[in-house]
Amino acid sequence: MIKKLSGTVAVSLGILTSRLVGLVREVVVRVNYGSTPVGDGYAAALRIPNLLQNLLGEGVLSASFIPVYSEMVDNDPRRAGRLASTMFVFLTVVSLPLVLILVVFAGPITELFLFGNQNTETIETATVLTRIMAPGVGVLVLSAWSLGVLNSHRRFFLPYAAPVVWSLAQIAVVFGPEYDTLRTLAIRVAWAATIGAVLQFTIQLPAIRSSNPHIGLRIDFGDSAFGDVLRRMGSVIVGRGSAQLSAFVDLMLAGFLAFGALTALGTAQVFYLLPISLFAMSVAAAELPELSRMGSDLDSVADRLAAGLQTIAFFMVFTTLAFVLAGRRILGAVFSLVPRNGFDQDGLILVALVLGSYSLGLLAIGSSRLVQNTFYALGDASTPAQVAIVRYGISALVGFVLMLQFDRLFIYDGVVTGLNQLLSPLEALPSELRSREDLPLRLGAVGLALGAAAGGWFEFFALRDRLLPVLGTSSLTMGRWRPLVLPSLASTLWMLVSLPLTSGWHDITSTIVVVGVGGCLYVAISAHNRVAAARIVVDRLKRSPGTSVDMSR
Repeated sequence: MIKKLSGTVAVSLGILTSRLVGLVREVVVRVNYGSTPVGDGYAAALRIPNLLQNLLGEGVLSASFIPVYSEMVDNDPRRAGRLASTMFVFLTVVSLPLVLILVVFAGPITELFLFGNQNTETIETATVLTRIMAPGVGVLVLSAWSLGVLNSHRRFFLPYAAPVVWSLAQIAVVFGPEYDTLRTLAIRVAWAATIGAVLQFTIQLPAIRSSNPHIGLRIDFGDSAFGDVLRRMGSVIVGRGSAQLSAFVDLMLAGFLAFGALTALGTAQVFYLLPISLFAMSVAAAELPELSRMGSDLDSVADRLAAGLQTIAFFMVFTTLAFVLAGRRILGAVFSLVPRNGFDQDGLILVALVLGSYSLGLLAIGSSRLVQNTFYALGDASTPAQVAIVRYGISALVGFVLMLQFDRLFIYDGVVTGLNQLLSPLEALPSELRSREDLPLRLGAVGLALGAAAGGWFEFFALRDRLLPVLGTSSLTMGRWRPLVLPSLASTLWMLVSLPLTSGWHDITSTIVVVGVGGCLYVAISAHNRVAAARIVVDRLKRSPGTSVDMSR
């Protein structure tokens, strides 16, 4: 069993390493900004240049390049090397002009996506940071190519752990020489991100060369395999394009919300994306090459899919409960470890509410990652793209309606106020109120997060309903999640009881008691109910310290 799961273990450990360091990076950077115009500008600048990375990066290459390359590496490594070399040149040629556009036109691009924002400092900060970080994002596209190659050769740990150097470069400048203004710190972090991107790509090159010595010797744009990748890529980019359009629509919509919304959304996403990357992407990434090799053996595909979905559900269900019920304690515990903390109590409450709202879609979004990869492995890239377009439309529509309603609510001295205005007619706040930094924080960002959760559930059910006829199995039905009902109820009850009992404790101690004990209950009862992932966790906890985990893959 351990041998079978070694790929997933390697991905999980690689992602765990990079995400934990990334969490440290985000915490030490963002808590310095707090709810400030620079913080909003930093959050916007992280999204704008990421257009390039998300359109051509890991998700697109996983769906288009890995299935084709994985089928070739065992039978024709020379041709596989040509395909990898051709893809590298193609990505470089496409990325370079896009990077130049982002650098030269950073000003108007930023103003376009933040046209609803009335804070000049936010827009100027976002413009400067976008211009600095754009070249590094172009390099991260090539790093995603490295990940695709190494994953196809069943080398998972290095490409998923490589982002550690990207994060460490930014952490180093935060703890470096003193800075006079927050904007100075933001510029230092942006330059560190660009340098870290180069380092992240460079450290993977020796492993790529050893995996397939034929890479870099020849390119062939006329190879039918390259044409196959491009055809798949077109469909995936449509889906990714809709995701990017949705992300920028959210960015535009957030510009019409009260001050602090961008910071709250960006900070909450750091914690929200951690379980998706660690538990969903690790399973999905490790399974994609294997599912691709199975080809038309639909019974085997269904078995692996069913097992993977239950594994994802096991982790996502408890994470959702923890973030929804104890998100404020968790955030307080993490941020209390940083000396210079720019968040006050009302700021933490806003981030916790946004995090809890995002988390309502964790199970759906995590499961969708594996279902999407199943479609890709079966050679169908168009269905996930079609569903994604509708999903992001639903997210934007629901988010737009809810954000205007929730922006009427505000947090004053730790209490959410204004509930009597919640059902008033749809209308954005006046611009003079949105840009004021001295007013209480408002909850509009919560509405956008709820829209994202609603879209995630639509995507999962739509993908499931389209895949069921193909596999002819009930692998995707809710029955796979029934063994998690009792553990969920037990951990929920514990957290609801222990939260008020530990309200006067330090956030770190309270989190250990509330979330830690709740997690132990969840794992123990799940293992008793024969949930495979829970039993593996228990077995590894019982294993003697001298027993090693197979990391060869």
